[in-house]
Amino acid sequence: MSPRAAPPLPHHPVTFHRQRDVILLHWRVEPGLVAPLVPAGCRPEVFDGSAWVGLVAYVFADSTVPPLPPLGRLGTMVEIVVEILTVDDRGRRGIAHRSIDTQHLPAVVAARLGIGLPYTPARAGSRWLGDEIAYRSRRRTGVGARLRVLPGGAVSPADPLPAFLTERWGVHARHLGRTSWWRLEHPPWALRSAEVVELDETLLAAAGLAGLASRPPDSVLFTPGGDVRYSRG
Repeated sequence: MSPRAAPPLPHHPVTFHRQRDVILLHWRVEPGLVAPLVPAGCRPEVFDGSAWVGLVAYVFADSTVPPLPPLGRLGTMVEIVVEILTVDDRGRRGIAHRSIDTQHLPAVVAARLGIGLPYTPARAGSRWLGDEIAYRSRRRTGVGARLRVLPGGAVSPADPLPAFLTERWGVHARHLGRTSWWRLEHPPWALRSAEVVELDETLLAAAGLAGLASRPPDSVLFTPGGDVRYSRG
C-alpha cells in the first residue's frame, strides 16, 4: 500500500512545524485494556484484532504560530509521546495522547491551557550516533526514557500495517469537559523499517500502560519526517 497524502485542512493552520527524525514504536494491546484511557466519543481503533499503543519520538523545528513570524531556535523542541490509536464516532482516525514530554516550557503551558494536551516538562534531547538516532527524556520525578534505533530499508508497500499506524490525520483531545478534534496534514512519509538498539523507559507505565515494554514492540519504524500543519477540525 503506497503512502497517502492527508486530506486538505478544513481551516487555516494554527501552527506549522518541520517534524524530523521520527521514531515510531508500537505495541499490540487488548482493546478493552486501553478503552478507558481514550477521550469520550472515541475508541481504540483495531487492526488485526488488536488496539495499538505508540511510543513516538521526534524533533519539531522551525515552528510558526501565525500570524507571528517563525520562532527560529525558540521554536525547536524534542517531543517523546505515548499515544493510543483512535477512531471516533464519526469515523475520524487519529491518536489520543497519554503524555508528551518536552523541554519546551512555553509549549507545555500553551498546550495544556489552550487544548488540554498532556504535555509534561522534561529534560529532553536527541542526537545521531553514527547511523543510529537516539532520544532521551527525564522528568523531575525520574520518569523518562532512552530510545535508540538503527534505521533500515524502506517498508514494503504490500504491508498495510505501516499505513494504519502512521496515516493518522488528527488528534482527539479532552479539554474543559468535551472532546475536540484537531486536524493535521503532512506529505506522505518515506517510511523505513528500524531495529531497536536501546529501549529503557518508564513513560508507558506512568501513562497507565504498565508492563507493556516488558516485551519488544510489534512494529518499529523510522521516517526523516516532513512539514506538518495543524488546524481546528
